[in-house]
Amino acid sequence: MGKYDKMTNNLDNETLKAKSSRMKIQNTLGMIDDLLELTRSILKECDKDPDLNDLAIKYILNQKELLEKIKETLS
Repeated sequence: MGKYDKMTNNLDNETLKAKSSRMKIQNTLGMIDDLLELTRSILKECDKDPDLNDLAIKYILNQKELLEKIKETLS
């Protein structure tokens, strides 16, 4: 394998790493969007019915699980 082939191979590997990173970022942004949308809908329901505050509290406590998944995705 010549010098040119090695450089091309290294470039291909770097391109794949960059694409993988972009995909991780896109997946993470999707998870964050989902989290925000769900949070908005729960808060709207709590505005309508204060008895649903317990549900909101449980949901907010469960956000940690989703945030851990996001952390794993970025790692």
